Amino acid sequence: PAAAAAAAAAGLEELPKEFQGEVILPFDLERYPFVQALCAALDEPAGTDFSKLHDSQIGMDILACFKRRCEEADIDALGPRGNPWNARYLGTAQKAPEANTRYMEVYHDFLRTFVLDNLGTGRVAFQARPTFRCHLPGCGAPGRPHRDEDYKHARVEVNYWIPCTTVFGSNSLYAETVRGAGDFRAFELDCGRLVRFYGNQVWHYTTPNETDCTRVSVDFRVIREQEWSPSAFAEFKLGAYFAVISREGVVPHGSQELRCLQDQYNGLPPSKKMKTSKKKAWEAD
Repeated sequence: PAAAAAAAAAGLEELPKEFQGEVILPFDLERYPFVQALCAALDEPAGTDFSKLHDSQIGMDILACFKRRCEEADIDALGPRGNPWNARYLGTAQKAPEANTRYMEVYHDFLRTFVLDNLGTGRVAFQARPTFRCHLPGCGAPGRPHRDEDYKHARVEVNYWIPCTTVFGSNSLYAETVRGAGDFRAFELDCGRLVRFYGNQVWHYTTPNETDCTRVSVDFRVIREQEWSPSAFAEFKLGAYFAVISREGVVPHGSQELRCLQDQYNGLPPSKKMKTSKKKAWEAD
């Protein structure tokens, strides 16, 4: 209540309470084949068990290298930049355009049907590319405990977190159910279920993965059309971090429709520290 009152006093938009709670949602893996599309995007053979990536040759090499670095310097976490699957994911559009196109088709189809239905809206601004996470055993905990508002994300964002492996215990993401509750526990899910949660206002974090399973997941943020405002896009802009999708599909970049939306909502300048905040936000889980 205190946080909501402060936001109201500051003139910030508020997410409707019906979307603030944590919800576990099933979805059809055949209709939305994230795992298969991600296999191709990561240049892994079809049917790869992501939970065993650390047992592959490259995985064992990374773990051995990380162990040596820990012995030589004060390093306690591998971080996304040291993870080869993160590098593959970021380079997919250039190195594997067909696989990248298919992956983005699955993502856009999921947004256009599942997400719009789930949020009861006809349009959303959505994170243009989902964030990929690969949490290997024995490599520390990437990121730090945070709320997304710490990185200047808008209060009206909704988070979707989709595991591509079975997630449990220390390989998963920990979160409290509502702001200030302190009832932290790991999301425990199989493929075919996801978590929708209010990452902007609840603490969430990872711990060192002490299981024998790598966790692979993707996550993204959306803003319902009903909550669009200049303050919602003050830091993360339409046409850059956010794209727009309706029942008809993605609004093309550079289109007149998108330019009109940018003129309407992108009026506020970002804060001076935005560049640093975006870097940290990318590294956080």
